[in-house]
Amino acid sequence: MTSNCSRSALAVLAACLVFLPGCHRPAKDSGPLYIMLMFNGGACEQNGSSGVIEAAQDRVIIYQTAAELAEFEVRFVACPFGSCPVSSPHGMSVNVGKPNPGTAGTTFTYAGVKIDNQPCNNASSMGLRVKLAP
Repeated sequence: MTSNCSRSALAVLAACLVFLPGCHRPAKDSGPLYIMLMFNGGACEQNGSSGVIEAAQDRVIIYQTAAELAEFEVRFVACPFGSCPVSSPHGMSVNVGKPNPGTAGTTFTYAGVKIDNQPCNNASSMGLRVKLAP
């Protein structure tokens, strides 16, 4: 009986050593990254910041506004996507896809941002930094 208990305990211990370390891995960013644009009297924000947002190269990027159905246009100094500018004349969110291959390690600043046809005064301080996927 003792040998059966020993074998069972050994099996449980082995299973814990094999499977439990996987439970402690940090979660990988998955799903799209939403960039929420907000107009605040000319000082605009994206995701609550007036700076640059980081995005992993393997994540889909979706631009939208905080206000429902507010039109927007985001122009880049250099385009990190297959098509630029990112614009939504009807205020719907825009899925721009993943950043182009080879863009990791590069910061793409905005040349201009308009929300409801009002220009953001701080557009050049905002942008997107593409980082290597974790």
